[in-house]
Amino acid sequence: MRILFVNHKMGFFGGVEQNIADVAGGLTLRGHTCVLAYGESTGRGVDDYGHAFTAMIPCIEAGASVGHSFDSIADEFHPDVVYLHKVEHVSPFLKGVGSAKTVRMVHDHDIVCPRRHKYFSLSGKICDKPAGWRCWLDGAFLDRSALGGLVYKSIPDKLAELSENKKLDRLIVGSVFMQRSLEMNGFSADKIALIPPAVNESPLIRTAVPTAPSLLFVGQLIRGKGVDLLLDAVARMTDPVRVVIAGDGNAREQLEAQAGRLNITGLVTFKGWVDHTEIGSLYDGARAVVVPSRWPEPFGMVGPEAMRHGRAVVAFDAGGIRDWLRHEITGLLVPAGDTAALALALQRALYEPGLAETFGQAGFVTAGSFYSYEAQLDQIEEALAAGIDRPRNGRRAPCTSV
Repeated sequence: MRILFVNHKMGFFGGVEQNIADVAGGLTLRGHTCVLAYGESTGRGVDDYGHAFTAMIPCIEAGASVGHSFDSIADEFHPDVVYLHKVEHVSPFLKGVGSAKTVRMVHDHDIVCPRRHKYFSLSGKICDKPAGWRCWLDGAFLDRSALGGLVYKSIPDKLAELSENKKLDRLIVGSVFMQRSLEMNGFSADKIALIPPAVNESPLIRTAVPTAPSLLFVGQLIRGKGVDLLLDAVARMTDPVRVVIAGDGNAREQLEAQAGRLNITGLVTFKGWVDHTEIGSLYDGARAVVVPSRWPEPFGMVGPEAMRHGRAVVAFDAGGIRDWLRHEITGLLVPAGDTAALALALQRALYEPGLAETFGQAGFVTAGSFYSYEAQLDQIEEALAAGIDRPRNGRRAPCTSV
């Protein structure tokens, strides 16, 4: 197959970009030709990122200020599949693709939530309703500008964008939660493929769980990831704890200030962004990994990553997390947003004799059995290939030779 990936960012940044690199790298090794059309470079690990692709091309419609039009890229590459990831508008990528199949990996809630984070602004509770009139009541027509002020955001435009996504041939999601979210918003069930993501890593030798009461958070420092809730929980804990926070984002300054107000600055280390090649050592140094997300995680790849390292996971029961976290077996699930319950669960994971080791062993087995990289590639390959030889709109499928 000739697969044209499209994403706003090129280079390592978050889970989306890691997933793209892992999948493209694996498909390339299987003999497929992969090209990336992107909007902007992150500047992080760009050389390594390029190994997964035959070419990486700046694309105007994906957000590049200078680059090529999507039509020109498609005309040059003749893709069998246009594989969309994070893009602002889908309609430019539905035109001019001939008989190429259009597929989108739904990484977050942007399609079905005008506010994008799928929780109510005032209560913080996770939204379980379809997009519509309730979005007005929650003030989803307001958004923060780059300068910090409020700007108007059109809900009708977001609902129109939702409808445009229904024209795609297939959507891929990582969790049952995301599958139900799309179906609730009117997407056809037979267009949705449920394929849990996996990490492209060499087989691991599980390291011993440290005895020191050390916690690890991995993720972006944005409000939805709930690091502020984690800090509140740490301040409630009665026994000593060390917390490593790996990641960066626009909330870092506020979080560092919060740690100061809570008098826990000496307990918390903000590592900043950590290269994907170095993150393994942080997992190995942790007794448990915490996922305190405020937003409903579309999947929460950090969980299976932690389990592959034999680490117990403590997490809020938010979104797709329960797809992989088996309560009292591979870790502890806590009611979403309950910081007192999170503090107690963290105490258990760190101090209850043998618990972190037992959870870690079960997680290691689970990750190896259910989140196999090769199995994920098999499913992605099948989802992308289905029907590409079928002429569409009366035209023949393009030549697939390189």
